[in-house]
Amino acid sequence: MYSQNEATPLPPINPSRIEEQGVSIRDYLDLLFEGRKTIFIALISVLFITSIYLVLAPRTYKADALLRIDKNKALLSATLRSDANQAPAEADSPRAQREVEILRSRSVLGKVVEDLNLMVEASPSYFPVIGETLARRHDVHDGVADAWWGFSSWAWGGEKIKVANFTVPDRYLDQEFTLEALDSGRFRLLGPKGQELAEGRVGESLTADIGESIPVAIKLDAFEAHPGTHFEVVRKTSLAAIETLQKAFAVKEVSKDTDILSVELKGSDPEQLAKSVNNIANIYVNATVNWESAEAGQKLAFLESQLPVVKERLEKAEQGLSAFRQQHGAVDISAEAEILLKQAAEMETMGIQLKQKYDEQSQRLESAHPDMVATNTQIKRINGKLGALEKRIKDLPRTQQSVVSLSRDVQVNTELYTSLLNSAQEQRIAAAGSLGNSRIVDFAVTPEKPYWPKPGLMLAIASLLGLSLGSALIFMRHSLQRHDNYPALLEYQVGLPLFAAIPHSKKQRKLGRLINGGRERQAGILVSQDPLDISVESLRGLRTTLEATLASSESKVIMVSSPAPSMGKSFVSTNLAALLASIKKRVLIIDADMRNGRLHETFAVDKQPGLSDLLAGRATLGEVIVSLPDIGIDLIPRGSMVLNPSELLVLGQLEETLEQLKSFYNHVVIDSPPILGATDAAIMGKHADATFLVVKEGRYTAQELEVSFRRFQQVGIKPNGFIINDMKEGSSYYPYYGYAYNRSDMEPKNDSMLMAGYQAASDWLGKRQAPDYLPVLEPIEETEDKVQA
Repeated sequence: MYSQNEATPLPPINPSRIEEQGVSIRDYLDLLFEGRKTIFIALISVLFITSIYLVLAPRTYKADALLRIDKNKALLSATLRSDANQAPAEADSPRAQREVEILRSRSVLGKVVEDLNLMVEASPSYFPVIGETLARRHDVHDGVADAWWGFSSWAWGGEKIKVANFTVPDRYLDQEFTLEALDSGRFRLLGPKGQELAEGRVGESLTADIGESIPVAIKLDAFEAHPGTHFEVVRKTSLAAIETLQKAFAVKEVSKDTDILSVELKGSDPEQLAKSVNNIANIYVNATVNWESAEAGQKLAFLESQLPVVKERLEKAEQGLSAFRQQHGAVDISAEAEILLKQAAEMETMGIQLKQKYDEQSQRLESAHPDMVATNTQIKRINGKLGALEKRIKDLPRTQQSVVSLSRDVQVNTELYTSLLNSAQEQRIAAAGSLGNSRIVDFAVTPEKPYWPKPGLMLAIASLLGLSLGSALIFMRHSLQRHDNYPALLEYQVGLPLFAAIPHSKKQRKLGRLINGGRERQAGILVSQDPLDISVESLRGLRTTLEATLASSESKVIMVSSPAPSMGKSFVSTNLAALLASIKKRVLIIDADMRNGRLHETFAVDKQPGLSDLLAGRATLGEVIVSLPDIGIDLIPRGSMVLNPSELLVLGQLEETLEQLKSFYNHVVIDSPPILGATDAAIMGKHADATFLVVKEGRYTAQELEVSFRRFQQVGIKPNGFIINDMKEGSSYYPYYGYAYNRSDMEPKNDSMLMAGYQAASDWLGKRQAPDYLPVLEPIEETEDKVQA
């Protein structure tokens, strides 16, 4: 008898060529194409969720205005004429960044909150989830919408409310009060717990005692709603309202070094947004004008306070000089004395001006400020020069010294008084004509379209997210699958040749569902149901390989096993048996899985009597063989359930039974249990001429095949090879089985016309044939591309 150990070995595989085969872009593309349904479902799901959000999300509007920030004028910042010629460094640099913080300050936004009464929030009560969307779709020009299905307490569109004043005790701040609309412009005020407080009328102040020292007071300027409609009213603290406004408020420079600021505010009320932005801009511009005017007024007040003092000193100096001249007469002053007099007067004038500047700066700055330190240094330097001049003046004759000293006092006080008069006049002009350093370029207008959500942007992002999510699921599922990508590499690792790679069959998936549901009462194998299926074509290749491999033996026993359950060994064994029978071979298939065998369900026959009954001596060989003429094979079902199938195989004369079957059948196909789950396959494999391991794509690893191979070797069995079942599109061997017949060329487009033509041709030839001989092909079933049973 032919021994499976003498099978012709395949040529050795070059491991270096296998190792070079890595993951390529084509593999990724094939994997994505295989999971296109998952990607499509993820894409549709994300787009559906995004569409729901676009419909239900509240609309957010944005109002904006433009402000221009001018540089500080030297006229406004200079205190004295000498400073007017020196522009401060701060005045020449852009002030946009500093003005941004001023715009966001509480001093500006707090005034806006107070002017527009933003501490009070009033909004209608909408139906949960969809109420606001339905109200938004209502045209406000049609008035107030009618209540749906009698839900009169909800707002459905067109409602309006304007709260002029609403005050509550401190402990009720940030708590919701309810306003219920009544008829004839009346309303009812309800407390936070739903208790009725008072009833009032629009335009009239309403007060309600709530048990506190301060009552609740409210006044409505406008209130339009159907009777029974509820509104929520909340009184917030000033600080909370400012913080809320700051979160929705944004200020940014349009472009660098342009000193053009964009003031933006986002919210749900377009009209209120435009008012708030314009109010913020006006308050800020007015504040800058007031600040500039106040600064100019402060400087003017300082100058006017110094004028009488300087004028008095000037008058005293003039009187002293006049009295000296009357007493001593005219005194000639030498050229050196005149030069010293001029230099001393200039130094003293500069010293007095620097002291005035120091006094003015001390009102705004600290003593450690750099400007204060610089001014103090200049004063010390001027005093040093003035001291040197005074020493030189002391060397003059006494009479000239007195004249020089008196003349210097008169000259210094005259120049100082003139300078103060000029500076005071300049500050009067600056205070009267100050426009501030900011102006409004564009006022905010009421936005017509919402700023958010943006359908185009969100749908584009959702599409990318859906594609990315679907692709990520494909790669994650692929990484979690227990399989090796390349069968050639698997052959090298395990040492077993690959005999066939069977592609996925949609038709087999449908047949498995029918059999599991008990609705298939005919032979439910793929060969008889769809002989042109791509999986059947690969099984035909397996049949050809087996015929060539086992050609030296007259009777062949072929055992089909698997490492674990649900690998598809029964699918391979049944369809292989049917294909062997189609080439005029006598074939018997044995369901040797006496625990969970289900071939009787596949072929719609009774499971008893069967193999277990035959081995136990309860039935004869003729009683257990079931003929299946539609397929052309015979079947031995599993038989009655037994608790010790391994002992039954050893003691039940299995070898003699197989010898009897070999004398009649060309091929005996054994569907054995998994090798890793039981020893039955190892016992039966000793009597088989060929043994094959079936693994399912995505459900195996090289380690499982290697362990199964060793399990057979331990009992002296060398498996011929392995078969990969249910390979998906994108698998490494799948493209080789892409060839198939074109069903459109074989299926009739019009059955009635084809039958009429056939009958006419038969009558002409005189050979009327039964229409049953015509091939009738089932259409391709569009089932889900899932793992076949």
